[in-house]
Amino acid sequence: MRKTTKYTPALLLFTILTGTLVSCTKLVEVDEPINSITAEKMFRTEAQAEGALAGVYNSLIHGPRTAAGSSPANAILNGFAGGLSTLAGGLSAGELIMSSGNRDAYALATNTLTLTNNSMTNTIWTSAYNAIYHANAVIEGIAGAQNSTMRDSVKVQYTAEAKFLRAFSYFHLVNFFGEVPVTLTVDFSKTVNIPRSPVPVVYAQILRDLLDAERDLPATYAAGKNLRVRVNKWGAKAMLAKVYLYMGDNGQAAAKASEVIAESGLFQLMPLNDIFLSGSREAILQFKQTNQDATLRNAVSEGHYFIPVGDPYKAPAGVWVSDQLLAAFEEGDQRKEVWLDSTLQTTNGLNVKVWYPVKYKHSRNMSVLNAPSPELYMVLRLADMYLIRAEARANGADGGYTKAIDDLNAVRSRTSLQNLSAALNETEVKEAVIHEREIEMFAEWGNRWMDLRRTGRASAVLSAMPLKQPWEGDYQLLYPVPAAEIEANRNLGQNNGYIR
Repeated sequence: MRKTTKYTPALLLFTILTGTLVSCTKLVEVDEPINSITAEKMFRTEAQAEGALAGVYNSLIHGPRTAAGSSPANAILNGFAGGLSTLAGGLSAGELIMSSGNRDAYALATNTLTLTNNSMTNTIWTSAYNAIYHANAVIEGIAGAQNSTMRDSVKVQYTAEAKFLRAFSYFHLVNFFGEVPVTLTVDFSKTVNIPRSPVPVVYAQILRDLLDAERDLPATYAAGKNLRVRVNKWGAKAMLAKVYLYMGDNGQAAAKASEVIAESGLFQLMPLNDIFLSGSREAILQFKQTNQDATLRNAVSEGHYFIPVGDPYKAPAGVWVSDQLLAAFEEGDQRKEVWLDSTLQTTNGLNVKVWYPVKYKHSRNMSVLNAPSPELYMVLRLADMYLIRAEARANGADGGYTKAIDDLNAVRSRTSLQNLSAALNETEVKEAVIHEREIEMFAEWGNRWMDLRRTGRASAVLSAMPLKQPWEGDYQLLYPVPAAEIEANRNLGQNNGYIR
């Protein structure tokens, strides 16, 4: 392997944050940015193109590698798609409390972000744009490669996968930051001074990429050797359902969710203990973490980070869930029993019982180096499709709020709770949707944070939480654009409320 080019960590928005994609069998690095010369080198064969695409997935689950290298064990703090969206969004939404005394985590938990205590939000921005750069490199590299032996069908599929991953990254950017720059090229001269785009423009690009992916991706999981770790047509449909819901297009959201739900030969709701396992039939898309890091071994980063090391009932947890979330569970809901565990946390000299998430149960206490991973990182799953369709139906999509009750009961069927009554009125169904999303999707990808924001309930709900008193202002509902990025590109501008 040739010596990999090392890049200084970027202050510019689209400067390469890491060695770009791959140049060896480890599929994690390349020597130089994509251009007309390196595209010829990297995309001559199908194996090279697949390696480059593998690098995009790798950068998502493990975060960007710095010039000095970084351990995948830190992925939860390294990248938006390695657990940071869950952690930051959970802190912001009042789901999670971080036990380490981390200043920036405290700022998220109390909604007191400034331009000097936002390292986590900065990392969401930089890691998402790192993934976008990688995806753009694949798209442009495949399109520009000459004398390639790649079959046309492979070019189409790999380009579609890269477009999905680009759209996926932009979806999280727009929901954490609002207006963001949209770049579809690795040409630095075209991106160095690009301004932020309005939210509808960002969503329009997300839709274009996802619709292309839906059209061009295969319907099977053969690319991932039957693990659900490479996006296919159903992943594109599932993401479209989510995007349409966020855009307020309830008809399209319900329709896309229905297409996935109807594919019962591939997908089914699983028992609570089995949902996050490798091979889960509830999974629409999972990311596969490394099993070769000496610290992480074969654990998902959230299991590694959240669950106490040593005695799970006495050792400190990485995070614990808030009193507000605990109080939201109905009596007898098995999700509380299966997806939460407790330990004693020393607080102000006292041992206090706290609860922490265990959706992923494979912790540092049981992880094994180089062993197959029993759990994979869930990205899209079937229960969310039922909840998306329920919300869309409650807000006017075909089937109406009466059919929405059926969707909610399908999700509740695994919880030991009674079915919701068919006599619920429209307002009660809408409230039930909010409740089921809060419980089913807690500590997953910042869903609660995004739900509060997009439904206009964030200010009322969050400003009433004791930890967030006094309420600093609704401007905190968007994260600040990293100050260093604005310093490098004055056309970006800052979100309102953040004083330079």
